[in-house]
Amino acid sequence: MERIKSVLFKDKHQTRLFCAFALVLILMAILVPDKFFTVRNFQSMATQFPELGFLTIAAALVLITGGIDLSVCGTAVLSGIVAARIMDSNGSSEAGLGVVVGAVAAALLVGLCCGVLNAILVARFGIAPMLATLGTYNLYVGLGIVITEGSAISKFPETFLAIGNGKVLGIPVPALLFVLAIAILGWFLSRTKLGYKLFVFGTNSTASYYSGIHNTKVLFTTYVVGGIVCSLAGLIMFSRTNSAKADFGSSYGLQALLVALLGGVGASGGSGKASGLLLSIITLQFISSGFNLLHVSSFMKDLIWGALLVLIMVLNVVDFKKLRRKTKKAAA
Repeated sequence: MERIKSVLFKDKHQTRLFCAFALVLILMAILVPDKFFTVRNFQSMATQFPELGFLTIAAALVLITGGIDLSVCGTAVLSGIVAARIMDSNGSSEAGLGVVVGAVAAALLVGLCCGVLNAILVARFGIAPMLATLGTYNLYVGLGIVITEGSAISKFPETFLAIGNGKVLGIPVPALLFVLAIAILGWFLSRTKLGYKLFVFGTNSTASYYSGIHNTKVLFTTYVVGGIVCSLAGLIMFSRTNSAKADFGSSYGLQALLVALLGGVGASGGSGKASGLLLSIITLQFISSGFNLLHVSSFMKDLIWGALLVLIMVLNVVDFKKLRRKTKKAAA
């Protein structure tokens, strides 16, 4: 218990997240206790949040380097659409296990290729991450529209639908996959040399270069891994809804950035924890579920997400300035 208190009060982001999490639970207990605190609702949330969670992991990896990836949703959609088209061309709902495995592998390959293209634009050509990924986002969505011809692809095989709708001991498969992914992320960031290099590069790319770190390799790895993670999100999205369309989840890009920043990933790079991402995604899923139960309009949701994003960035800047002042005083 003492260790938990120590972690909470030393890390302002964790403290804010914990307070927000507790506040949301209290509000739900007051406003919709009979609808929110049910096994069915928690299972529904556990099925919904992983797709956004995977996009958040991809967005967070790039944010840690000091960049930004606006193409996460486009990568996810294009990867899922390629898998959907392969299954549709082989009998759709009647496609066998081999076809499903091939479709999943193709989606992962597409995610990898999208990550490579982003990495080439940013690391090789030196294009600003925001501009590069904004351009590739439109490219990926455009390719998705061409592949689907503007319509939806649906009626997937049961083996594919199990990815987004299956359960193991009553726990949705997407939630299990996300927990595994967040555990791997925590290990990667805290226990591997590449994770260490990621933080060093995000803190100061010049110092990173002169310390012997291959900056281009770090960026390439980050974007490629991010692309593969996005493809997993796309597979879960379309498996859960049993439908693949190019404009699906268009608001997820903003939400993924919101969750990453709320989870303590610094917008200027060099900071971030897997535990913060986990707590933030659960908190925002609780808020989203509460909005649905309270019948809040989608327009109001976008307004609230945008306001939260601005507030979080302001708080992060204020914390950074305070930390810089303390560092200068200590140095003096």
